[in-house]
Amino acid sequence: MVSKDEIKHLGWLARLDLSEEELLKYESQIDRIIQQFDILDRLTLDTLEPTHQTKSVRNLRIDEAKNFGENVLPKTRNRKDGYLKGPKSDVKQ
Repeated sequence: MVSKDEIKHLGWLARLDLSEEELLKYESQIDRIIQQFDILDRLTLDTLEPTHQTKSVRNLRIDEAKNFGENVLPKTRNRKDGYLKGPKSDVKQ
């Protein structure tokens, strides 16, 4: 069983400020996930033949570079020194 303190710590690591309601919700969800892993741990696979990769995992998707035409940076609002500027994080540590 996962404790509320462990969920709170995981939230802190993920930079999430979790409410009491969310802590209870995630506690039960994580418990159910762990129960499923316990079921998988009890399975015996000694009698099964291993499977092999039948499809090549190379070239699953072809990445194509697309030209946007002109430089789009001057058209953006949030820029500084030639770079896009992202929002500041609101998460407290």
